[in-house]
Amino acid sequence: MVDKEEAGAANNQGRNKKKIMLLVVAALLLIGGTVAGTLILIGTDNAGELQENLVKVELKEDPFYVDLKPAFTVNLDPEDSVGFLQISMKILTFNEDVAADLEKHKPLIRNNLIVLFGKQKSLVLRAPEGKEKLQKDVLNMVQSVINNFGSGGEVDNVFFTDFVMQ
Repeated sequence: MVDKEEAGAANNQGRNKKKIMLLVVAALLLIGGTVAGTLILIGTDNAGELQENLVKVELKEDPFYVDLKPAFTVNLDPEDSVGFLQISMKILTFNEDVAADLEKHKPLIRNNLIVLFGKQKSLVLRAPEGKEKLQKDVLNMVQSVINNFGSGGEVDNVFFTDFVMQ
């Protein structure tokens, strides 16, 4: 009698496991179908645009990193809580003529950057947005020097390799 009860209990457990497994598979199929359907709907609207963007990608030559050594050290406003700012940076371009222009006009670029850095407020620079804005301002300033006194090629980016406020 005990054997029949154990066999019945084992049989019920097997059925319960099958039910649970079927529910899990059904749920996964439902979720997968929903995700796939969403991707298909979204993908059809943006497929042409994505293809156009892929075609527009240009292969660039080897990069040139121009190091603006030595590091820039400027005094900040006496009323500022921070005494000075020190920044080291490199400029990225994929144009060899622009790299040569950057080297040639380094004194002018350094002068303009020292003036720009001296106008900064430490409170603004402590936030990531402040550093990003300063990076864009530096890029625009360097690009304007290349446009006005150099070949007019593109300066691709500016990287702060050290950034210290004390």
